[in-house]
Amino acid sequence: MKIVIVGAGVVGEALCSELSEINNDVILIEKEEEILNKVIEKNDITGLAGNGASYENLLEAGVDTADIFIAVTEADELNIISCIMAKKLGAKYTIARVRNPEYTTNMRFVREELGISMMINPEEEAARTIMNTLKFPNAESVDTFFSNRANMLELLIEKGSQLAGMKLKDLNSGLKDKVIICIVERGKDIMVPTGDFILEEDDVIYVTGTNDAVANFYDRMGYKKNKDINSVMLIGGGTLSHYLLGKLMKRKKQVKVIEEVRETAKKLSNNYLNAIVVRGDETDQELLLNEGIEKYDAVIAATDNDEENMVISMFAKSVNSGKIITQMNRTLLLPILEKYEFCTPIVPKKVISDIIIRVVRSKMNAKGSKMNTLHRFGDNRVEAMVFEINEKSKSIGVPLKDLPILSEVIIAGILRREELTYPGGNDTIEVNDKVMIITTRKGVEDFDDILG
Repeated sequence: MKIVIVGAGVVGEALCSELSEINNDVILIEKEEEILNKVIEKNDITGLAGNGASYENLLEAGVDTADIFIAVTEADELNIISCIMAKKLGAKYTIARVRNPEYTTNMRFVREELGISMMINPEEEAARTIMNTLKFPNAESVDTFFSNRANMLELLIEKGSQLAGMKLKDLNSGLKDKVIICIVERGKDIMVPTGDFILEEDDVIYVTGTNDAVANFYDRMGYKKNKDINSVMLIGGGTLSHYLLGKLMKRKKQVKVIEEVRETAKKLSNNYLNAIVVRGDETDQELLLNEGIEKYDAVIAATDNDEENMVISMFAKSVNSGKIITQMNRTLLLPILEKYEFCTPIVPKKVISDIIIRVVRSKMNAKGSKMNTLHRFGDNRVEAMVFEINEKSKSIGVPLKDLPILSEVIIAGILRREELTYPGGNDTIEVNDKVMIITTRKGVEDFDDILG
């Protein structure tokens, strides 16, 4: 596929790296020649220096024959204009990164009237991720599948856990609804386990099931040690906080916001009447203590400065035993957070790069079963995908136990006419089923790729 990308920031560079590795012809447009050359040197791509909304530059990049055009600069207007021009010139599918709430409230109109195929907002997507995380505060991460019908939790097996020493085939004994442990991280190893696999202390497990099944497992296995999250201190009043506040207010959470800039604080106070907004230095520990940081069920550090967010989170962890969530814009700092484990990091730019990768990979497989969902875990070593099965699949009507499914693959769920099941060996796959698979194998672009 021919893919043109505008913008070589964190998202653009990540897209260049991954999309060029899976046999795509990637062309990058970046106004800063030095940045452009660095990205070209690292990846098997071509590029040109210039404005991504320039008619001449778009033609030179070959947008008229592009399968996908992606604009991910820091400027919303540039992304929108370049996508409109690319579509007019002949690009088949266009994606624009848009952050401004004033644009995103009219996203459907902009898409339909201006011909942009997809508009994606990193902060809004990150806010959704955070809201999922707040449902299960002892989980390291929470992902949703099948239009929010199913969850996948990342959990640590702690010392004394009833899961330690358990065989996977005994997992569902006594549980009301079935769950599947589909991934296990043990030290540096990561695997898709079988029924005879024995869990150990310090394993990191990924558990999937219907929302009710996962919630029941979470409670029964002792992970619900803390009360539900009903109160949140939100430190920083930027774009992410705007989207979070709307969602937190809908859930009727008690929220206090700390914001230093007068105009921003005033705007938040006027827009979210049920939230308490305090104007002050977000890093002032005395202020945070005076405002009761230690009493909140969750603390979210969401300033525009990564280092400040890290310091705030470390202080919050020292006085608060609840959930600590940290917004990060640079992935370079993630190893520090992961090493010391004092918070759950949320990286908006990584969230949207994963979504864009999923869209591109679904377009790459136009003739096979459509990929609806893609999530990646364990430093991208494991992928969870949902495919919509078409009539050409070799799997149709064959009991799962008779399918030549490759090793390191689990079929983790089937959605058929709104009914979600966790299949056994006698179950079959039918046309239009949505099927979730988990695998450590690379290069799976179509459901039939998992068949030997």
